[in-house]
Amino acid sequence: MNIRKLLKNILEKSLKFFSIYVLYSSVLASILFPMLLISGIFVFFLAFYDISWYLADPSIFSKALQVCWLNSYLDISFFFTDNWRYVKAMIFVIGLILFIISLACLVIGIRKNSGLVQNRIYKYIRHPQNLSIIIMAFPLFLLHGFRLGDFVSWVQFIFIMIIFSDIGDIKLKKKYPKEFQLYYENSGFFLPRVLPYRISNYFSAVYNKKFRYPLLLSIYILCIYILYQFFLVLPFYWIVM
Repeated sequence: MNIRKLLKNILEKSLKFFSIYVLYSSVLASILFPMLLISGIFVFFLAFYDISWYLADPSIFSKALQVCWLNSYLDISFFFTDNWRYVKAMIFVIGLILFIISLACLVIGIRKNSGLVQNRIYKYIRHPQNLSIIIMAFPLFLLHGFRLGDFVSWVQFIFIMIIFSDIGDIKLKKKYPKEFQLYYENSGFFLPRVLPYRISNYFSAVYNKKFRYPLLLSIYILCIYILYQFFLVLPFYWIVM
């Protein structure tokens, strides 16, 4: 293909994508946001946020929350500027775009094939929709500045979404035992596969749950420990009411 044909092909696809966006963006918005509200995901965020700090540090039951390390803000001026708000808005939009693309690929895959969906983005990632929710949740947890407890809550939410995705894998394995095996070996979880299957299989939710969840718990504890060490060395401060 010469350069002229390549440019023409790019232009045609760009115009096609833009036309689809103009025609269906309002429809997607009117469907997507009510769907998120009805699903209760925002209610879950609020409820989970209330208990997440206690999951990170149970000792705060006996401490003044106003001076808890989880209630400390990172003392960097960037996190209190409009630029930080723009960054969070961009992150949310990226997650939203990924969610729409994943949803569209899932619908197209179901229409073309009544079996396991493995087309387009699902060819490389098994849970792109859950990944998009994790991305969209980031700015929702960090609404004001950069409070350490808010970031910890987001980290905990990632682990919850991992477990939720594991349940999805287990259900697909039961429903499509032979087809899912090949799909599992050639696809990644939230990102395209990096580790060879013979290695990742050792901590698989489908084939080795007894090892996976102690490993996830160990990683979670390590993450909280690392975040606490950041609190000790980085400039944090409290806002005492």
